[in-house]
Amino acid sequence: MTKPGFRRIWQAWRRLSVGAVLALALAVPMAAHGAVQGIGVSPTSLDLKVDTAGTYHGDITVINDGENDVHYKIFASDYRVSDESYLGDFSSARKAADVSPVSWFTLPVGTFTVKSRTQGSFAYTINVPPTAAVGGHYGAVFIETVPPPGKGGAFVSRVERIGTLFYLTVNGDLKLKGSIESLKVPWYQAVAPVRGTLRMRNDGNTHFIAEGTAQLASPFGKVGQAIPFKGAVLPGTVRRFDLKLPSSAPIGLYKVTADVKYMDREETVSAWMLLMPRVTFYIVCGTLVLLLGLAVWGIVRRLRKLRQPRK
Repeated sequence: MTKPGFRRIWQAWRRLSVGAVLALALAVPMAAHGAVQGIGVSPTSLDLKVDTAGTYHGDITVINDGENDVHYKIFASDYRVSDESYLGDFSSARKAADVSPVSWFTLPVGTFTVKSRTQGSFAYTINVPPTAAVGGHYGAVFIETVPPPGKGGAFVSRVERIGTLFYLTVNGDLKLKGSIESLKVPWYQAVAPVRGTLRMRNDGNTHFIAEGTAQLASPFGKVGQAIPFKGAVLPGTVRRFDLKLPSSAPIGLYKVTADVKYMDREETVSAWMLLMPRVTFYIVCGTLVLLLGLAVWGIVRRLRKLRQPRK
């Protein structure tokens, strides 16, 4: 090897070594910093039936599993969903107090602390206005961490937010009305798990819980594990449950069956599909087309012979 070539290799190795050392030096404090804080709340959701002009009291527990004390503040927000995937939208739209529950909450004001490896709690009060509309109202109470005063370090303190969802139903003329919108499963899929979507519609004025299991079945019986699903369906929305069903065989003709419980109903919906690797599928389709072509050619040839005049 020539000297210029050896020199280039040596310089490249030095740059690589320095880069690796710097990366390791930066990674160690970042990993330690990420392990400092871990917070949670209990309960994560509450389903309450309330009366107009009623007052209700409760407590939320704040859990600190981390290594450092956590400082936090408390606030309330509306809860809506943006699409069928039920991505949460917690922006408050300044709706009237008979619709938005944000102003119904009385919460502690200020900054609070939960010590490392301990838990604390705070009280809340819900004051339902006399004009509150009958039906479902949805909100959240959040705790949001407050970073400690900066010390000029190299890292930016994280702000975490976690909360409790409130499903509030104002008693009155409640209309529970819902249905299974659809079960959609692509008729052909190349690999497991088998995917499908179950869509639930709510046309009432309060939420309901939809739950059940989905499972594969062959013409000879059930296949694979039953997969559970569960979730609240808010009024005036359609909720999509994404199904991923395991299969014990890579090839098969399967029926996807979903057993659904909601309100006071139990319903079953199903759809057939073919599971087969893509290469195998192309080979099978090509073979069928070839056989069909040969069959048509044979029929045409025979018809031509029959039409020929006999000597």
